[in-house]
Amino acid sequence: MPATTKVPLGASTLNRKWYLDVNTGTHAAPTWIGVFGVEDLKPDFTPTVQPDDDYDSEGYKSSTVTAVAWGLTLKLARKVQASSATTYDPGQEVLRAASPHMGAANRVEVRWYEMEPSGPRVEAYQGYAAVSWSDDGGAMDANSTVSVVLTGQGARTSITHPDGAFAAPVIYSITPSTVAAAGGTLVHVIGTNFFKAGVNDVVATTGVCLVAHNFTSWVVENNNSIWGITPAETAGASYIKVTNSAGASNIDIVVTAV
Repeated sequence: MPATTKVPLGASTLNRKWYLDVNTGTHAAPTWIGVFGVEDLKPDFTPTVQPDDDYDSEGYKSSTVTAVAWGLTLKLARKVQASSATTYDPGQEVLRAASPHMGAANRVEVRWYEMEPSGPRVEAYQGYAAVSWSDDGGAMDANSTVSVVLTGQGARTSITHPDGAFAAPVIYSITPSTVAAAGGTLVHVIGTNFFKAGVNDVVATTGVCLVAHNFTSWVVENNNSIWGITPAETAGASYIKVTNSAGASNIDIVVTAV
């Protein structure tokens, strides 16, 4: 078999891509809130390796993974919320409140996942962890930070990325509802799921069309708004359809070409 062909890599992803959420609901009905003010985050996944060689290995050593430990090490800035000078970040407070306790009261359910802007949405994990919280202290001119260690309890589970799936678009309204049959009308389409929430990825929208003809040009302004220029069209009732990788929008929104 020939040697592989080297493929140049592109831009680096940054460690600040990681988002961390903590569950304030139940496992069956979770309520995820973000933990903000993260200055440093290190995921850890450490296997325990034990020898499993025997006489049949003919003198060659052999080992196998027999257990795995996982955890997260964090540095958090103890900042107050922008809307309240006396309120810390609620996600941080869940961790702090659990940290003095023992047993079940010290356990939290967390999930963490990568959110590089316009980048991959591949890694996403979830699990229960014991909480260790330690104020870093410092000089009189130091910012207040804390060190947090989340030590995994049980499995670290790979999950479907919270931002990893498209939903089919839905159109709520189209303005104006009457367009020129000759084309050239600026149309504003309002709806949802025009692209994946939180990712300004216009490429995700594969088609915006009037009946079977693409707009001559269009801009996906955000997840809920598209502006487009209509093409020449046969006079009469037509519909506008938005398509992404999950499917096509509803087709009962009509415009009239005159």
